[in-house]
Amino acid sequence: MAVASVPALTQDALAASAANMVGARNLSDMNSFLMLFTTQLQHQDPTNPMAAYEMAAQLAQFSTVEQLTRVNTQLQAQQNYLISINNAMGVQLLGKTVVAQDNRLQLKDGTVSRAGFNLDSAAQVKVTITDSAGKTVRTLTLASLEPGRHEFTWDGMDDQGKALPNGTYSFSVEATSASGETIPVQPLVTGEVCGFVMEQGVNYVVLDHNGGLRVPVSFITTIETPPKVDETAQEAAV
Repeated sequence: MAVASVPALTQDALAASAANMVGARNLSDMNSFLMLFTTQLQHQDPTNPMAAYEMAAQLAQFSTVEQLTRVNTQLQAQQNYLISINNAMGVQLLGKTVVAQDNRLQLKDGTVSRAGFNLDSAAQVKVTITDSAGKTVRTLTLASLEPGRHEFTWDGMDDQGKALPNGTYSFSVEATSASGETIPVQPLVTGEVCGFVMEQGVNYVVLDHNGGLRVPVSFITTIETPPKVDETAQEAAV
């Protein structure tokens, strides 16, 4: 009687199979691997059976795949735990004023979101505001400023004094020293956290109102709390 011969799995095939199984979220791929292995044993040529070292190699590969699957499950559990921690931290930010690295401005009904920058050293500063198309709409020339954090104000109008439409704008800061050297500048935005959103694994805080700027939590540099009111002084004032 003719017996069908199925060649032993090569090491390359086993490695490719293992790579596919690492990303599995359940045991289905591991069971498929075991089924393939047992099917190979059932259909091998009795006159040319699998050598002992080949069987040992495949069993070792199966054990490796099983361990990697467990590691993947544990990593997923840790990721879920970290997500829960981030969500809890986001809730604690509600109502607090934060400063974050960002270069966007939001104009809504004549009101502009707070923005500024951080200077490494004293410099003459120029702020350029652009619209969503990258067109310059306003240029602000500021006085010579000392090192540290500064805010600037924009009235929502262009260089011709025309009110601009609601939307998100960008700003860039050019700082020059007295000797004409360019000074590094870090653009910043400031706002009160009124919401917390998670999209595609990234946590964002929403500033000032529901439609406000969304800033990644990782961009926050400073968290400020409202100053405590002296109850004794308040009672005396009354």
